[in-house]
Amino acid sequence: MLLHSPPAELFDGRRVAHYEIFEELRREGLIRAYGASLDWPENIDTVLATTDGKAFEVYLSAFHQETWEATERAGAAGAGSVVKVALESGWLAGRYDAATTFSDVRARWSPDEVRRRAELTGRFLELVPQGWSAVQTALRFVLANSGVSTVIPGSKSVTQLKANLQAADEDLPADVVAALRALFAEQLAGDPLPW
Repeated sequence: MLLHSPPAELFDGRRVAHYEIFEELRREGLIRAYGASLDWPENIDTVLATTDGKAFEVYLSAFHQETWEATERAGAAGAGSVVKVALESGWLAGRYDAATTFSDVRARWSPDEVRRRAELTGRFLELVPQGWSAVQTALRFVLANSGVSTVIPGSKSVTQLKANLQAADEDLPADVVAALRALFAEQLAGDPLPW
């Protein structure tokens, strides 16, 4: 049971009754675990410190690594984390570039944000190992985090589904993980991309 992207005041179990209700449901055997869907490390830490929640849906990707260490801490505390937005709405699949025009929810990005995402995607694609796809690399990157239990990428076809599942077959080389961590540290830490 997850609170889906609640307002910040609902992460603190000392201030709201939600988690007490979830704990009662867990004790009754109606749910196995509970927690929240969240995007920032301080939210993970608050839920861990103020509740018995052991389930998270975490925004984590090569471009959004703010939650990396907190996800590892959650895993070390016995919590499971499901990663959302691992492909950055299609950017880390290599689907878009600076010339892409969006007419769906992605139209929220300004032209400058699209250019920045395109530049970062180009840097990401340079780090994809020979013989691997961008999708496999992006998914294997988040699976390299010791606190991650699983990833929920979107799939629009059986072919995409099979490719996504293959990402769990092999670990991303440590040097590629390190290079993607460095890309984030150099280009995005302290200046996150807008959702």
